Amino acid sequence: MKKLNFRLLLSIALVATVISCKKKGCTDPLAINYDSSADKNEGCEYETDITYTVPSTYVFTDASNNNTVSYGGQTQRMNMLSEIVSYLKTANNSTTVIDGQKLKDMYSNSGTPGWTGTYDASKQLKSKTALGSNSIQALFEGWMDAAGAATPSSNDQYLQDSNGLEWTQMIEKGLMSACFVSQLSQNYLENIANDDNTVAVDASAGKHYTLMEHHWDEAYGYFTDAFDYPTNGTDRFWGKYASQDYLENNIGTATDISTAFRTGRAAISAGNITDALAQKAIIFEEVKDMVSGMAIHYLKDVISKKNAGVATQAKINHSLSEALAFIMGIQFATTSPDTPSANVVDINANIGAFSYFATSPSSNVSLQGMIDDIAAAAGFSSTEVAGF
Repeated sequence: MKKLNFRLLLSIALVATVISCKKKGCTDPLAINYDSSADKNEGCEYETDITYTVPSTYVFTDASNNNTVSYGGQTQRMNMLSEIVSYLKTANNSTTVIDGQKLKDMYSNSGTPGWTGTYDASKQLKSKTALGSNSIQALFEGWMDAAGAATPSSNDQYLQDSNGLEWTQMIEKGLMSACFVSQLSQNYLENIANDDNTVAVDASAGKHYTLMEHHWDEAYGYFTDAFDYPTNGTDRFWGKYASQDYLENNIGTATDISTAFRTGRAAISAGNITDALAQKAIIFEEVKDMVSGMAIHYLKDVISKKNAGVATQAKINHSLSEALAFIMGIQFATTSPDTPSANVVDINANIGAFSYFATSPSSNVSLQGMIDDIAAAAGFSSTEVAGF
C-alpha cells in the first residue's frame, strides 16, 4: 500500500513538472520568428522594412475608417488635477481656508470632492500615482492635510509652510510626474512590447483599436489631450511646459516628443514593432530630459531672484518649490533613471523638511550644485544648461 502511494505521488510530481515547464519562444503572431507552440514570450523579432506614413496630427483610423484613438480617461485625470490646482490657488492672496479632506477626496475621487466637472467613478489620480506606491501617495496626502491646516495670508503671499514650501506647486508639479509621467513611461510604454497588436479590443463596442494601440494612446494622453499638439494643448501641464522656449528652442522637447508619439503609433498600426520600440526609447529619453530641464530652469530662476534682490522671500520660495517638485519627479521619468547625485537624492528623501527656504539655511547643498548634478545625470551640455 505504501509502495502504491509512492508511485502515485511520483507520477503526480512528474506531471506537475511537465506542466510547469513552459516552452519559451516568440508568442507574437506579428513577429517573423513567431512560434505557435510557445507559451512563454522570449525574443521576438520583427520586420523592419514595413513602410507607413506619419500623420501631422494624432489621428488614426482603421481600414474601415473607424477612429482607433481613445484616451478619455487621461483627459479626465488632467481635468481633475486642474480642479485641484484651482481650488488650492483660492488661498493665494486671500484669507480663504483650504479643506484638506476635500483635497484628499478630489485626489481619490471619493467622499465629497465637489467637482464642477463630470468624471467616471472609476477614474482617480491617487491609484495612478507612482504605480500605486503607498508611500508616495501618503506624501501627497500629507501635503494636502498640511495645506488644510495652514493659515492663509492676504499680503501677496502664496500658501506656504513656515519654511516656505508651497503646497500648490508640490502637489501640481509633483503629480505631473508621479502620476502622468510614471503612467506614461513606467506603465504603458514600458510594457508595450507585450501587448497584443493583432485584433481589435472590442469592435462591437466601438473599440476598434488593438491593445498595443490603445496603451500607446493612453501614454500620449498623459502628455497632452490635444490631437493637434503643439498647435493646441499648450495651456496646461506637460503640454504647456514642453512648448516653452527654454525647452522647445533649447532641446526640441515639444517637437521631439509629439513626433515620436505619432511615428510610433503609425508604426504600430502598420505592424512595424521595431520602429515603434525605437520611438518608445526616444520618448523615454525626451521625457526624462523634459523633467530634468524643468528642475534646472526653476533652480536658475531662484538664483536669479536671489541675486537681483528684488523678489520677496515668498516669490523665491515659490520658484524653489517648483524646482523641488520637478527634482522629485525625475525618478518617475524612466524605469531605470540615472542617479541624479547625492545632493538631489538627499533632497528627495527630506523634501518635507528641507530647510533651504529659510533666509539662513542650515543645509550646505548649493543651488548651483544641484543644477550641476542634474545636468550631469541628464547628460546636458553647458550650452543646453545655459538655455534653461
